[in-house]
Amino acid sequence: MKTRKSTLRPWKYLLLGAVFSAAGAVALSADDPAKAAKSERIDPTIEEMIKQARGLQKVGRWEAAADILTQLANDGHPVALYHLGRAYKNGWGVEADLDQARLIFMEAVRYSFAFRGETAYELGRLFQRSSGEKCATIALQWFHKSLSWDYPKAHVQLAKHYERGIGTERDLTAAFHHYERAAIAGYPSSTINYARILLTGRYGLAPNPDEARFWAERAIAGLEKKARDGSASAAKTLGRIHRDGEFMAADSALARDWFLRSADLGDAGAMHDLARMVLAGSPDEAEIEEALKWLRLAAKADHGGALTALGRLHLKGQYGLEPKDAIDFLKRGVETGHPGSMEELGRLYAEGKLVKQDRTRAIELARKGADRGHQGSASLLKDLQQLDEANLTIIERETPLQTPSKEG
Repeated sequence: MKTRKSTLRPWKYLLLGAVFSAAGAVALSADDPAKAAKSERIDPTIEEMIKQARGLQKVGRWEAAADILTQLANDGHPVALYHLGRAYKNGWGVEADLDQARLIFMEAVRYSFAFRGETAYELGRLFQRSSGEKCATIALQWFHKSLSWDYPKAHVQLAKHYERGIGTERDLTAAFHHYERAAIAGYPSSTINYARILLTGRYGLAPNPDEARFWAERAIAGLEKKARDGSASAAKTLGRIHRDGEFMAADSALARDWFLRSADLGDAGAMHDLARMVLAGSPDEAEIEEALKWLRLAAKADHGGALTALGRLHLKGQYGLEPKDAIDFLKRGVETGHPGSMEELGRLYAEGKLVKQDRTRAIELARKGADRGHQGSASLLKDLQQLDEANLTIIERETPLQTPSKEG
């Protein structure tokens, strides 16, 4: 897909920069921004231009669509801002730029308009992919805003945050509430996660196989329908179910078919899962090249798992890959917020391998990964802290006591 540079006016950059600087404050504030929100302007001509842009997107004329949306966004139309933000997020006719997408969404969400809930949801997803100290908490708050603005898909992400304790304390009661609401609202990917918890009795809960099967059957039927209708995400989830043998016998061939369908539709997660599945078997040279192709495509889309996987393959020197090239993949993985990259890069800084030794940086990375619930990062953090304590004890033991000097 061809892309072009942004043509937003310079004053728009200044405005969006000012808005972005307050992004965390807006998300975390107890005050509802709706009180000061601007109203959407109703103009049939503008509505028709947006419909035209959306039509151009559907037939693959991405750049022409981006031109129309940019023109309207510069005039402050919120629906155009929303669709332009999605264009920057996905690289639809413009150069993919997550920071720019976030700035545009921040401008759009100031309006009270039909896509306000979706805009807040998109902001939550972008903050999820960021690695700043408060980003997980800010993401959670944007999902709450999204739900308050009548966008039920926010239940899907809220369930994950509360289940895993991301950006908040773990709260299983809240997690199950959001899982059930997501299931009722018709989001089968979330429903299948709920079924998994019920089946396994995770978190010390009593397993409930009957209820798990009820939700699983409902979810799988919904996923198959969505996948047949062209949903890459649904096809990816079906691939995972058949790969892992959840609620049915495992079928690796069927799993690969679903992953391939999803990957062909552009889902970076499916590209990653397909590649990992192929490499986990006994691949021949052609299959290895195909798997590496999918991993690189997923990495190009800033998929954190793919970046981490490529970093690890390079570190091990597998398939003729250069270990020194691992650093770039892992640094990019950290930028996307992937805790696996945080652990791997943290270990390299701790050991001084391929990078200059920096234990402070190693601890910082390990703590970020641990804060996201990643066990490998938590283990690394514990090891580094214990080593620091041991070294401090040795220093204290070897330092002689100083006798106070007498004056006069």
